Parts: sequence; structure tokens; C-alpha cells
Amino acid sequence: MEQRCHLAAVWLTWLGIPLLAIVIGLRAGWLGALFVLVVGVAGQLLYLRVFPRISRWLGYGSVADEPAPPAAAPTPWPDVTFYSASVCPFCPIVRRRLADLQSQHPFGVKEVDVTFRPEIVRSKGLRSVPVLEANGRILAGNATSSQIAAFLTAAAGSGDGFPLRDRIGPDGVGYEAPEWSGQ
Repeated sequence: MEQRCHLAAVWLTWLGIPLLAIVIGLRAGWLGALFVLVVGVAGQLLYLRVFPRISRWLGYGSVADEPAPPAAAPTPWPDVTFYSASVCPFCPIVRRRLADLQSQHPFGVKEVDVTFRPEIVRSKGLRSVPVLEANGRILAGNATSSQIAAFLTAAAGSGDGFPLRDRIGPDGVGYEAPEWSGQ
């Protein structure tokens, strides 16, 4: 199951709620528009909160974590740039997993919300979130703690060379593919 949020859907959410409020406002008045805005934002917040419990029902499969195995010889992990979007239900899950891993391994995390940052989306070739970037490698989609740890261990040994995108396949197993060229 694909466990990522397409940025087009994120933007449609942010455009759809205000447009619906305008339409309702023109037909029912400003109180109707205000009601749509409040219910729309509250609904998004509720959705983010309950998503881990309902993800199977929505067709995304389980978002259960697989803990990272303890490292035999700890390798210093590189700093990570975490690309997220405000209404993506997978981003808080990955954010929490990164924080848990940081308590076991010292590495830095810089979070970049790309919801309203088209210049970053274009320059990085992002089409969905969450995305982790470390030492020129990319891990796209929801990842377990074990997959994030394996990604960071691999990225620690790849300071140079051909950049690869590390992805999670439909079976939940990570694989590598050549860097997307944007063509």
C-alpha cells in the first residue's frame, strides 16, 4: 500500500475548504461560511489525530511501527532534512519516529514544511510527503523506525557518489532506484 500524501491532494485540501466556504457564504451568508471554515479545519485536525487508528479502513494499511534494532557498532548518522506538509497524516508519524531515534542516536533533523513552498517542491522534485533527505539520499513515504535507521546507516556511508532515492516498495521493503530526473 502506498503510504504517502501527494502534494496535489494537500493543495486541493487547502484550496477546497476556503472555496467551499465562499460558495456557502454567497448562498447562506457569512455565518454559513464561518461554519464551513471551522468544521473544515476541525475535521482536518481530527483526521490527523485518529488517522493511525483508521488507516486500514481508508485503504492505506497499517501504520504500525517496527522498532529499529540496536546497533552493534554505532555509526554516526548524518543530519536529516524532513520535508512535510501540514495536512499529511503520515508526517506526524514519521516526525515522532525521528524524535524517538534521536534519543538513541545523535543526529540533527531540520523540518521543512513544503505546503506553501512551491520553490522547494520544484527544486527538489517532490511529488509527495513525507520525505527524508540525508547525504544526497532520499527516503520517500511513511517509514518504520527500522527502515529509517537502515536508511540513515546507509546514508552515513554514502557521503559522495551517485545520489540514490531510497524508497519503500508496496510490500513495505525498502529498495533503491536511480535519482528521478524530473523528465
